[in-house]
Amino acid sequence: MHLRNRAQSSVIFFTKKCLTNPNSTWIMKRKQNWLNHLFNFLAVILGVYLAFYINERAQINQDQNESIMLMNSLLADLSKDIKAYEEYQIPVNKQYQQNVERLLSSLMTNDMDEIGEKISDVLGVENFTPSTSTYSSIKASGKLGLIDDLELQKMLTDYYEGLAVESIRKGEYQVDFFTGELMSWLTNNVDLTDMQLIHTNELIVFRNKLIIYGSLINQKVESYEMIVEDSKKLQFQIESLL
Repeated sequence: MHLRNRAQSSVIFFTKKCLTNPNSTWIMKRKQNWLNHLFNFLAVILGVYLAFYINERAQINQDQNESIMLMNSLLADLSKDIKAYEEYQIPVNKQYQQNVERLLSSLMTNDMDEIGEKISDVLGVENFTPSTSTYSSIKASGKLGLIDDLELQKMLTDYYEGLAVESIRKGEYQVDFFTGELMSWLTNNVDLTDMQLIHTNELIVFRNKLIIYGSLINQKVESYEMIVEDSKKLQFQIESLL
């Protein structure tokens, strides 16, 4: 009993000493301050991390939405071009090609009446330029990287900067040859009011020019058919990513 009372007295004495000792209180407060600083520091780090994470997710979502919008715009361009090529440009240019071949056949046989009748069938050029505005805008703004699929990026570059440009140039070659060579010859050797030949001794020159012209038309039609084929491949690739 005496020992227990003595122990209790020691505990009470130690407690009072700690409470009344200024140094002990200062140490406890210092520990509390460090803990507060640590929690505040962790809270700041966590807040910054969350802010960066939220911004990053928002940017990713924005990029994904813009990528989808751009691909849908490309699909619209391709669909419009395919329709124009298949329903008008290719059939019309093939018919034009046949007109040139018939005129060439008449020149081979020196049938003057048929030559006069068929000259009017080749007085016209139908060219078409594929829609490149969406791709040009994407490339100029540096947004091609928004399309994550590297294969699609390469296909787009090959199509718009390769095949489409080549097709446009082939159409330009045809127009240049038509205006610079055929129309020049026709102006000098044909009465365009009634399509009657004036100088029949120049028919060999006209025939040679027409052979070259027919080759240019053929190259252009083949490029149109290649564009349709590659456009459909692009369509399939884009649709698989949407």
